[in-house]
Amino acid sequence: MRAAYRVAVLLSLGLLVSCEPPAPSETLQLSRPSAFDAPLDNRWRKASDTRPVAVLLGRAETTQTILPRKAVLRVSCNRRPFFVRVSYDVGLKGGPMVVEYRFDAKAGHRGDVQVRGGQRNMLVIDDPSAVAAFQAGLRSSSTLKVRASRPPFEMHDAHFQWDPDDKVLNEVLAGCKAAVDARRQPNGQDADEAMAAEDIMNVLSDTDRLF
Repeated sequence: MRAAYRVAVLLSLGLLVSCEPPAPSETLQLSRPSAFDAPLDNRWRKASDTRPVAVLLGRAETTQTILPRKAVLRVSCNRRPFFVRVSYDVGLKGGPMVVEYRFDAKAGHRGDVQVRGGQRNMLVIDDPSAVAAFQAGLRSSSTLKVRASRPPFEMHDAHFQWDPDDKVLNEVLAGCKAAVDARRQPNGQDADEAMAAEDIMNVLSDTDRLF
């Protein structure tokens, strides 16, 4: 895999015109500690004390550099049902990307996803049928590979691993189910999006601004 990335990077560099000034680095410079700085220990971490939000740090490979990078997987639910966000510590630029992901050795999934976030480094999976399958995959798997790509040579792979019995993950999944069930009742207690972002920022710092 690393050899393939080196070839893709060299091919991409060969397409550049030599007289042009060097392009600025796409690597995100985070001024404060963030989820990208968490230990790569395959453990989920709670991102809010009051809402079902969990994050998992993973490793990443990208055609933008031959150096190893990081990715963050975030699962949560707030005013909408369960949804998934994958962020890289390199910018992905704007526009759509083809996203493929696979749990363990199970059948893969593929779709077009818009790049989001202020730093253009975030992919969101929020289609109802897709997130239902994703949630089931989280419950029954221990690894996840995500690939975001654009022709001809751009690829960004993220690799995540965890214990299926992880307490934090199971609590968040259970909390999301309870939140969805509660929203079916007219109790007027929908969470406020801005408050949720503020709670997460207390834990994730700059990373939350990108999620």
